[in-house]
Amino acid sequence: MIRISSKEIADVLQYDTKKAVIVEKKPLLNSSQFKAAYSVIDFENKSKEVLTKNAYLLKKFGSSYQQISETIPNFVQCNAAVLYDRRVLVLYPNGEAGIFDRDGELSWSGYFKYHEHKVNSMALDGKYFWCICPAENCAIRYTCQNMQVDLRIGGKDTSTFENPTHISVSDGNIYICASGNKVREIDGSNFTVSDYLTFEEKVKQYYKFGKYAIAVLSSGTYLLKNNK
Repeated sequence: MIRISSKEIADVLQYDTKKAVIVEKKPLLNSSQFKAAYSVIDFENKSKEVLTKNAYLLKKFGSSYQQISETIPNFVQCNAAVLYDRRVLVLYPNGEAGIFDRDGELSWSGYFKYHEHKVNSMALDGKYFWCICPAENCAIRYTCQNMQVDLRIGGKDTSTFENPTHISVSDGNIYICASGNKVREIDGSNFTVSDYLTFEEKVKQYYKFGKYAIAVLSSGTYLLKNNK
């Protein structure tokens, strides 16, 4: 593992097949606020380069990024997915969500809940997207067409995903941070669940990009190659 940041991470997203974007929180002096610092991590060169805010917004929200980023209150600390029909879905950690049309106009706002509990984290999977419901210890798949629950894996009375904190998708498989220091994998072909990685400390977020991955741990954020 190579540590690429010691700061709190606000966002991670794929830039291209060989790079990812990370957004670090840089606290402002004598304030509870922070400044966002945008960087691109090159997997092969293990390098870190500054990225402009507009380039980050374009990757996150698509071509209508300017209008969308002016509409939502905090464009860094939310998940976003450009759907198959070019609508943009935005989800905040408290379950608040919004859908923007192709022109960047807000067409719907509300909350995603499961059994009256908030869902958060979001990962696009073709014409579906996945979220987690921490209170119910489960992962939920929604259809992009109507935003309805399509599939649930786990549950509050099972040990499948204990205290899940993050979900991501790579090559059709789903990865969930749970049980403090574990990453569990849902096989996208048959939906079986297995342990994928175990760290020696708490894992907050995990993103897989082919043979590379980015793990946000208690001690910092790391670049992994072949899970090492």
